[in-house]
Amino acid sequence: MTLQEHRSERVSTGWITAAFWAAVAWSGYLLIGASPWWHWVLSTAVGAALTVTWWRERRRSRYWHLFGFTCAVVAALALSGSATAIFATYSVPADSVGQTETVCGSVVNPVPADELRVTVVASGEPVVTSRPIPRSELERVCSDNRRYRIRDATGLALVGLLFAARSAGHVLPRRSRAGCVPVTPSSGRRDRHR
Repeated sequence: MTLQEHRSERVSTGWITAAFWAAVAWSGYLLIGASPWWHWVLSTAVGAALTVTWWRERRRSRYWHLFGFTCAVVAALALSGSATAIFATYSVPADSVGQTETVCGSVVNPVPADELRVTVVASGEPVVTSRPIPRSELERVCSDNRRYRIRDATGLALVGLLFAARSAGHVLPRRSRAGCVPVTPSSGRRDRHR
């Protein structure tokens, strides 16, 4: 098999790459808007299928170091964003001005419902008003925000894993298929002289 024949048998990965970036853009849209769970399942399935297909047909381009590094950086940022969404303490504004808030805890360590209080943002002092916000309302707002954070953390983790797989595909050498031995220009010359 000559080098030209071997190249012609390989599938172009351009459409896979374009589809992968379209799936990434779709995942970004899902992170911004409140989307139903099945959008995430569909997005994950499409991203995983494209990644598997790309892994089978991948080949190193001239800029594989740059592409691998870029994908690794995006993966690290997405995974760290996911961890932040899960473990960081968050608060919800209690007024339209933003001077008072309710500290809800984190996703993994939420503040119990009976301990939720409205506090002043600058000092953390409890707010005493003639018409306090009902505790059930504070619990509902914190619960809603917790769900949003779980959704964001899941989406960022999925995007991060897809980029990590893509980065590994750029960096790791491709194994040759069974029965197909890559032809190098020097081995092609040797065949001509036999």
